[in-house]
Amino acid sequence: MTNTSTRSGTAGKIGELARASRLIRELEASAVHDPRESIMGKVRRLQLMRSPELPEPVRALRPYDPAWPSLFAGEERRIRAALGSAVARIEHFGSTSIPTAALSSKNVVDFLVAFREGAEAPETLAAFAALGYTHYGNGPCDPETTWWWRIEGSEIAFVAHLCDAANPWIDTVVNFRDYLRAHPEECARYEEVKRRLGAEPGRSLFEYSIGKLRLFYEISDKANLWKSRAGEPGTASLSQ
Repeated sequence: MTNTSTRSGTAGKIGELARASRLIRELEASAVHDPRESIMGKVRRLQLMRSPELPEPVRALRPYDPAWPSLFAGEERRIRAALGSAVARIEHFGSTSIPTAALSSKNVVDFLVAFREGAEAPETLAAFAALGYTHYGNGPCDPETTWWWRIEGSEIAFVAHLCDAANPWIDTVVNFRDYLRAHPEECARYEEVKRRLGAEPGRSLFEYSIGKLRLFYEISDKANLWKSRAGEPGTASLSQ
């Protein structure tokens, strides 16, 4: 039994590496990515990424839930009450922030918390721990952010992505959110990719994250151009 389990685990790992290698090649062939971080740098960071084991009700994809904005707003109030003027900006992002039937999501509310200074200051870290969040190191979104998870019961999780207010990733992620809110056809494309990746058996969070990157970079470039034409801030391009 042990040898069978070992062989099965080894085969699964080899399969994961093969799928990840294919996705990496596709990313490297793409004309669009974040110029602040190489593709391989991103991949190495994702390989080291840590995250909690999520209960099935949290990780299962579901249609848009109109309760998500209110749940985010409640967390925003808690964080602002705990950290006050140190917080420059809090933004809800990700699929739970886009009110459309065309896009499903895990029951995970993602948001960024931008600090005027000292996102990694000891008092900041202590405040998040006191709010019930657990630090999981560098997150998947940006090399200059860390993420903190709070799993509430077995139904929902909150993920705070901490960064400094000057981080250009903030504009990228907000533009992406606003663009998808205004372009339901792009939501449908994003949804198709998420469902395809999620439906493949044995797919790890690492593979899932890499699989979404190519389309994320492509849509982000469109979103930044769209925002610049609207004359709004946050127009840095990802093109390289």
